[in-house]
Amino acid sequence: MKDAHPHGLAEHLDLIAAMSLSFATSLDLDTSLRHGLERIADALDAEAASLFLVEKSDMVCHACAGPVDITGLRIPAASGIVGRTVTGRMTQSVLDARNDPDFHGGVDNKTGFITRSILCAPMVVRDEALGAIELINKKSGTGLFEASEARVLEALAAAAALALLNARMAQALVEQERLKREMELAAQIQQGLLPPNRPPPFPVAGLGRPFREVAGDFYDILPLQDGRIGFCLGDVSGKGMDAALLMAKTASLFRALAKDERDPALLMARINAELCETASQGKFVTLVVGFLDPSGQRVAFANAGHEPPLLIRPNQPTLSLPAPSMPVGILQEALFETEDVTLDGGALYVFTDGLTESTAEDGAMLGAEGVTALIETGKNKPLAERLEALADGAMAPGRAVHDDLTLLAVEGVKSLSAEKDIEPVLHLARIDVPARPDRLKMVRRVVTEAATLCALPENRSADLVLAVDEAMQNVIRHAYGGPTDKPVNVEISKEDGHLVVRLTDYAPPVDQSRIRPRELDDLRPGGLGTHFIQSVLDGHQFEEPPPGAGNRLKLSLRIDPSRNATP
Repeated sequence: MKDAHPHGLAEHLDLIAAMSLSFATSLDLDTSLRHGLERIADALDAEAASLFLVEKSDMVCHACAGPVDITGLRIPAASGIVGRTVTGRMTQSVLDARNDPDFHGGVDNKTGFITRSILCAPMVVRDEALGAIELINKKSGTGLFEASEARVLEALAAAAALALLNARMAQALVEQERLKREMELAAQIQQGLLPPNRPPPFPVAGLGRPFREVAGDFYDILPLQDGRIGFCLGDVSGKGMDAALLMAKTASLFRALAKDERDPALLMARINAELCETASQGKFVTLVVGFLDPSGQRVAFANAGHEPPLLIRPNQPTLSLPAPSMPVGILQEALFETEDVTLDGGALYVFTDGLTESTAEDGAMLGAEGVTALIETGKNKPLAERLEALADGAMAPGRAVHDDLTLLAVEGVKSLSAEKDIEPVLHLARIDVPARPDRLKMVRRVVTEAATLCALPENRSADLVLAVDEAMQNVIRHAYGGPTDKPVNVEISKEDGHLVVRLTDYAPPVDQSRIRPRELDDLRPGGLGTHFIQSVLDGHQFEEPPPGAGNRLKLSLRIDPSRNATP
């Protein structure tokens, strides 16, 4: 193979300089490589040219010039003359392609093109082979490529490889910056979902410190219209955006469903049912949901596979309350339990395992005992500050946190009312029945049993049963306009010295100003039921119904031993 004439070599040097500059400054590298390949083929007098890039275990043609378009052609990386060039990282000059053992004539056989000679140079940067540039059939002279042309092609292939590597690095940096901005935005959105802590003496507070930009932990605090305070804290399995999205959905479900579901176990079951319909890829959520009643002393909660909460009360041993149920999002038919605890001036602490698994330099985990000790050191601080001190203790010098750190505490107080103490609410029963007369017998039986639990004498119990019966009939006749399978929720509780029955329907809201008793000397039928209700009860009024409901009527009868004496 003879070297080119000095004049030709000078032209080749100009080509190398021009193409190197073009590759280095191009904003559209694919187009530059394609146009550059055409210019290289023309300068080196090749009948055809192609550029192959390594993609996993294949070589793929990304650009070509000549009579046959092979763009997109995919061949095994170790196959053919191009594969030999890449794997060996050496330029290949083939004088008679037909007699080369690695030559594959598949394209020639399909297109009628005849390959005679090949010059192929690897695209190598720092010993990494990115691909190869192949020239086919020298059109002039002997039809063979010269040694100087091989050196020119090697220089052009090196320049193209460097430009390709720089472009990939720039693209990777852009993608990293985009992901960083998206993660920062997701973190801002997540922080916006967390409720702000209210100033003391509000009895519930929370804190969240993500281990990475986006957390899988969450908590929520939800004051309700009836004086209760709902709360939840959860931990989604896994990390990243998938966990963050499931976290947002679970938190939204809690906020929507807790407004009309009083029983934590039933609330958990509804959340679980929703998640089981859409959860995928083995994701699940460990979750605690609960309510602090208006007395500020009793907490009802359900725990689905979460870290055991700690109940810490003055002059009493610390209680760890293990989860009795599996996490939500796994099994549609899972059952959940409601636990009731009395705070007695103490607090219920709920947290994720990022707290208990905080490790010291010797590898020892903080554990429940360590958490209790940290709480004890900050017991005189306001609730929110106590949680901050607890988190700071877990992250103190010499300790390491390996996961999101999320805490919530429910503190016992004498009363949520500054004016007077309120007796704890005792939930006695709840049933949901269709608005049909044949279901009134069931309602009468439940009300009778509740009255018996409150030690009401028979005459007072009978008055309450008749009043509830009359109110139920009014719901059926007037609110719903007749019997229907639509529900009436009957809830019975003991509140502040009264036996309270709440009837919630889903009919259109009634005009409360038109519901009043008729004069007793008016002998027209109807209207006396309201008069009877007023005469035997100590209170009856409409309350704000829960979301989605139409009307809620509260009937109350005072539990007074002096009035309860049977004549």
